[in-house]
Amino acid sequence: MEGDERFEPFPGRRTEPEAPPGLAESGAVVALGRSRGRPPAVDPEPAGDRRHRLRLLLVEDDPEEADLTRRLLLRTERAHYEVERVSTAEEGLQRAAGEHFDVCLADLYLPGRDGLAFLRTLRARDLRLPVVLYSGYAEEEVENLAIDLGAADFLDKEELDTARLDRSLRFAIARCRDLARLDRLARYDELTGLANRALFGDRFDKALAAARRHRSLVAVALLDLDGFKAVNDRHGHAAGDALLRQVGERLRRTLRETDTVARLGGDEFAVIVEDLRRPDDAAIVGRKILDAVAPPFAFDGAPVEITASIGMALYPRDGDGAERLIERADAAMYRAKGEGGNLCRFHDPVLDREIAQAPVLACELREAIASGGLELLFQPQVTLAPGPVGLATVVRWRHPRRGELEGEAFRELAGRAGLMEELTDWLIESACSQVRRWVSQGFGPLHLAVPIYSRRQLAWSGLAERVEEKCRTHGIPPAALELEIEEPLLLEELEAGGTAFESLHRSRVRIAVARFGAGPTSLMVLRDAPLHTLKLAHELIHDTPRDGRRTLFVNAIVELARSLKLRLVAEGIENKDQLQMLKRAGCDAVQSIISCPPLPERDAAAWLRRAQQRQRRR
Repeated sequence: MEGDERFEPFPGRRTEPEAPPGLAESGAVVALGRSRGRPPAVDPEPAGDRRHRLRLLLVEDDPEEADLTRRLLLRTERAHYEVERVSTAEEGLQRAAGEHFDVCLADLYLPGRDGLAFLRTLRARDLRLPVVLYSGYAEEEVENLAIDLGAADFLDKEELDTARLDRSLRFAIARCRDLARLDRLARYDELTGLANRALFGDRFDKALAAARRHRSLVAVALLDLDGFKAVNDRHGHAAGDALLRQVGERLRRTLRETDTVARLGGDEFAVIVEDLRRPDDAAIVGRKILDAVAPPFAFDGAPVEITASIGMALYPRDGDGAERLIERADAAMYRAKGEGGNLCRFHDPVLDREIAQAPVLACELREAIASGGLELLFQPQVTLAPGPVGLATVVRWRHPRRGELEGEAFRELAGRAGLMEELTDWLIESACSQVRRWVSQGFGPLHLAVPIYSRRQLAWSGLAERVEEKCRTHGIPPAALELEIEEPLLLEELEAGGTAFESLHRSRVRIAVARFGAGPTSLMVLRDAPLHTLKLAHELIHDTPRDGRRTLFVNAIVELARSLKLRLVAEGIENKDQLQMLKRAGCDAVQSIISCPPLPERDAAAWLRRAQQRQRRR
């Protein structure tokens, strides 16, 4: 089966017949596949050799066969072959994958994986190296099978001479280049070099399959040029073709290498943007495309201005199949054209309105941060065992038209508005001020958790210094603050070799990993990050203790965390059975609506008073 690298020996394989001793050589003809005596002297390479240089991978286990093949190739008149020899198919596959060769000559009978298996594996791994097989003996059905598997030619060692070998190798190279050219014509637009409709469809299917596996968003954008017909009419079709090429190049430079840019025909382009986290990311891409097309193009020294109309559809929000998504992106594009062009419109009009309102909301949020218009709530971490008391901060914004915004909705809005740094400054300042008030009221020891919403904040210059400065200003120890960082952000920072953790650790600020186990989990976070608290996600605890397997898994994580001397907090517990299970396992605290909802300052102070009384009784 194609793509399978486990092969059985091919039928009809025989041991090569014995040949009489001695070496038969006549002019440029050398008989291969025989037992030989002393090889003839090697002809030196002519001085000032101007033959075309070709790099040949020779897969041959017999040193004498390899030596005689080299001698044949030394006599070629039209090409100079630089021969690199390996003795097994496995070595040949490694060299073919890691280096550039113009052509490969491989023996049919090789130790281990034979020549046919070598061809199959090259094809399975999509290594497009032209291959010529040769052998001292093979049945006709084996030769036909080799050609079917992609061999450019099959040569008999007994009849081989310089001219035939050279011709076969050069033909293999030319055939491979022709096939590559035809493949490119079948998959790429000849005018712009972008993907054509066929390749676009193939990549879109693969993008949707990957999004289903990883539960990510994919955007498809259809783009039509406004005013392109006028360019053709006024400047001619050659100018129109030149403009299309320039548009294609601008799009290619604007988007990521992982995105697909295609020309579907005429002045219609398409873009696939993968691995998006939220619809706003697609809107940013749409804005970039409009900005890329907008600068004037020059023809005959005169500027020519065109714009674009873009329609976008999102997977899975607008559909789960390529055909449906393209139809909806096309309808959105015609809506953009109908509204005057130079616009990006989504299939979902509600999303269009939300994105259109984003600049206004960003201004309002900036004003709310500056003027104290945000409210800070405090969600207690109800203790299950003796230990420090902790609370988590929750930001709420009472918007005059949209009502209360908090949690994920507030986080997304701050991210879209580019206000993460301002928000973090406000959170740290407010948290330090609050801790100072509680300490002055006699509460302590305690710590207050502040969320870090994005990795950019971790890389934010001087984060640890800012936190230390705020703590000094308010007269509280740095350990009274805990920075909550979600597991994916921690992992990204670790993999990127970021230095944020080292400076935060030196500052003695507490670090918590939030929502541990909500998605794909890496133990590298527990091993390498200087953590104080591990917060178990609701998704990890869900269905325990009813599900015995899940319960065992949670118990194992709790045991590991306790061995690492981490404080354990469970988020979003669902019932009393889970509470009892976590308490038995050794969890330190729980943070959830059923244990205690987020509280305003006065109610949080009352809770702290009761919590301290319980701690004294213990």
